Amino acid sequence: MRQPDEAVQVTIFDTTLRDGELALTQKFTLAQKLQLALMLEAAGVDVIEVGYPGAFRKDRDDLLEVAAQIKQATICGLASSQPEEIEAVAAALEPAERSRINVFTPIRVPSARAESEAIAAIRQGVSLARRYCEEVEWSAFDATRCPLDVVCRAVETAICSGASIITIPDSMGVARTSEFVALVKSVGDRVPNIDQATLAVHCHNDLGLADENSLAALAVGVRQVECSVNGLGARAGNADLEAIVAAIASHPKFHTGVQAAHLPALSAQVAALAQSRPPKARLEA
Repeated sequence: MRQPDEAVQVTIFDTTLRDGELALTQKFTLAQKLQLALMLEAAGVDVIEVGYPGAFRKDRDDLLEVAAQIKQATICGLASSQPEEIEAVAAALEPAERSRINVFTPIRVPSARAESEAIAAIRQGVSLARRYCEEVEWSAFDATRCPLDVVCRAVETAICSGASIITIPDSMGVARTSEFVALVKSVGDRVPNIDQATLAVHCHNDLGLADENSLAALAVGVRQVECSVNGLGARAGNADLEAIVAAIASHPKFHTGVQAAHLPALSAQVAALAQSRPPKARLEA
């Protein structure tokens, strides 16, 4: 379908192979990750997050292999602000044609001293990641349970340190839609250098609002949505890839590069590998 000339493209970031895997009793094999990554790339997904090498040694090997096979999509690995985790991701991403390091820092801290330490960790972690990778994303872990002024200082620091994508996650899935939109809007309004970065969201589904919160945030400047096939993810899951793509396709102001016709096969394959049923809406379609 031809998009209106004024329609803005939204980046689709898939985390099935990283966050989605947390929902499984048995992790994906390397062959399964490669298969799913190739299917995601064929569908036109922009960014594929493959794993968390700092926490799981297997993810380092998986990321290295997937990075060597995928040629069009950006391949991403997750790291905390710890130097050894960032270096592990950077090493695994070396074969990638297009790469990104996603650095996260917990910012819900108990004291002013801990806040200063978190800000220093952001500065050091993002700066280090930027030395290895041109494209660095920074994620404000637990932002929805953190004071707004702390969130804004952290975001400003991350951008100054070289992050070109800023993610506001609802890490624990606690935010109502109005609250989440207000937070994202406030970050856009109050952070002076926000125009130097792409604003992104990563929503969990504990309240059943991951899709709604992600889509509502588009109206206040978000241009990347993080999601997973079948909404697979930690606890109650993430925003659902197919639902997000379908909703954006029907919006006059936004579009994605994802080919929706590829998504039912992806949904069925992930459901088979996860030994679960696809979401009910897909079964009824």
